[in-house]
Amino acid sequence: MDIKALKKISELDVFSLLVFKIIYETGFANLAAKELSVSAPKISRCLTSLRLTFDDELFYRRQQGLKPTALAEHLYLPICEFCESASNIERIACAGNKTNSSNVLNIAVTPIIMTSLAMSLGREEVMDVLGKVRVHLWNENSEEKIHQGDIDLGINFGAACATELESEIIGVSESTSIAARRNHPIWESGHISLEDIANHPFLILEGKGFNDKLDPFQIYCRQSGIEPPSISRATSISEWFCHLLTMRSFSFMSTAESHILANIEEIRVEKLPAYERQKLVGKCLVPEYNLIERSTPYRRYCEKSRAIIVESLKQIISL
Repeated sequence: MDIKALKKISELDVFSLLVFKIIYETGFANLAAKELSVSAPKISRCLTSLRLTFDDELFYRRQQGLKPTALAEHLYLPICEFCESASNIERIACAGNKTNSSNVLNIAVTPIIMTSLAMSLGREEVMDVLGKVRVHLWNENSEEKIHQGDIDLGINFGAACATELESEIIGVSESTSIAARRNHPIWESGHISLEDIANHPFLILEGKGFNDKLDPFQIYCRQSGIEPPSISRATSISEWFCHLLTMRSFSFMSTAESHILANIEEIRVEKLPAYERQKLVGKCLVPEYNLIERSTPYRRYCEKSRAIIVESLKQIISL
């Protein structure tokens, strides 16, 4: 084999060889995509790369699926041995990975629980295991950053759109709190009702995948024939907090986050009565918190760290 051909083969990645192995064994590219938890186009790109590298069709299409060429028959055993060696390396690396493999754990979090989760993960006993944790605001680029490895995992509403990522439902929030300036008129009656507060400016703290289009309170108002004086949106906690202070608006928030604001003199926070929350939720689906991450072989954190994050999240949303 000449140097040029050898260079091409040396540039092949383990993933592409896994694609070859699975297609050879199953005869179907879609089964390879399913087993490797990636999209069909990615499998197609890998197959194209393999064909260019070996200068051979490798597989030709028949009614029963993809059939290997003569060269593919010869390549199968060496590629199996190589994949097994790579798997052994991975097992040894994982067995020795008792802590996180990177110095900083990057997590993208919906702003609705961003502060409370940061406080939970910032406890000394937690940081002894996790190390440093950088919390990022979840946005439209977060999934791509997780896929690329720039962010380790995410916590948001709804499952991941990218098929290459895994999603696990952690739970749903069981309560809702309401926040406004301490001297806001909504507190005067001593009784919080949706009908009364709908007469005041309403502020939405956006959570991608939940209320970034229509908030449950907007739906309630439409169904009740109520038109709030104004509806504004904030995408960050700081923007949301300043709006409450200066615009005489009210807002709903996670009960976990409400504990953080409880000691701020200018803001009053109260838990929404259960019957009013039921009216607010109505027939809307209660948003589910999802843990979004890459598949196990590509994670840079250990199972112990993952378990701590999941447990912290469960405690927050159960408040």
